[in-house]
Amino acid sequence: MAEKRDYTTVEHKKPYRYEEDGLHVTRGCGWSAPGCHLGCGVLLYTDDDGRLVKVEGDPENPFNQGRLCVRCLDLPEVVYSPDRILHPLKRDRGNRGKDRWEQVGWDEVLDEIAGIILEAKEAYGPESVAFYSGTGRDIGQYITRLCWGFNSPNFVFMMSGQSCYSPRVAGCFSTSGSFWVGDYAQQFPDRYDNPQWEQPDLIVIWGNNPVVSNSDGLYGHWVVDCMKRGTKAIVIDPRLTWLASRAELFL
Repeated sequence: MAEKRDYTTVEHKKPYRYEEDGLHVTRGCGWSAPGCHLGCGVLLYTDDDGRLVKVEGDPENPFNQGRLCVRCLDLPEVVYSPDRILHPLKRDRGNRGKDRWEQVGWDEVLDEIAGIILEAKEAYGPESVAFYSGTGRDIGQYITRLCWGFNSPNFVFMMSGQSCYSPRVAGCFSTSGSFWVGDYAQQFPDRYDNPQWEQPDLIVIWGNNPVVSNSDGLYGHWVVDCMKRGTKAIVIDPRLTWLASRAELFL
C-alpha cells in the first residue's frame, strides 16, 4: 500500500540549470537583503565568467509565479556595488568615530576575536560572554551552536522587528488569540485553482502596504490576485496607497 502524503511535488518544465540567449540560467529561491522573509523563485543569469548579469522571476515557481520586487531585481547592482564590503576592516581604537579603516585578513580577525572571548572565558567563566542574534532568516542557527559549544547560557535574540513585527504579533494575539497569516492558497502548487481553497470575500489591510513591503511570508501581489477574482478590500492607512485607491472602502 502506497504511503499517503499530504503534499504534492511540482515538476518543472525546465531543469535546475539551462542555457538561454548565451547566458547560464540557475534556478533558486534564496532570500534577499534587507528584511526578506519570502524565498521567491528566481532565475539567476550569469555569463561565461560567472558574473551575475540579471535576475528575473521564475514563472514556474508557484509561490511568486515569476513576479519579483525590487530587492531581487536589483541584486546585480548590490553584488557589484563599489561600496560593498568584501574584506574585514579594522580601525585603531584611537580613531573611534573617524572613517579610518585598514583591510586585514580573515585569519587575523578570527584569531583576534577568539582571543578576546577566550580570555574572558578563562578569567570570568563562559557565562560572562553573551551571543547576540538579530532577526532569524536562514543563518541564525550558527551563532546558537557557537554559544552552546562555548558553554555559555547567554544566547540573546535581539529581534530587529520591534517596530514592525512585534506590534503585528501583539495585534493578532489581542484580537484573535494567536498569530495568523492570511490564506492566499500558498500551500497549494495549483494555487487558486485548487478546489480546497476558499476565496476571501473581504480583505482588511490596516497600516500596511503589502505590495511594497511583502512582509513576513505574505507576498503582496496575492492580495491583488484575490481582488482580480472579485475579493473586496478595505484599507485603513494615513496614506493613499496603490491598494487604497482600488479598495472598496478607504479609511
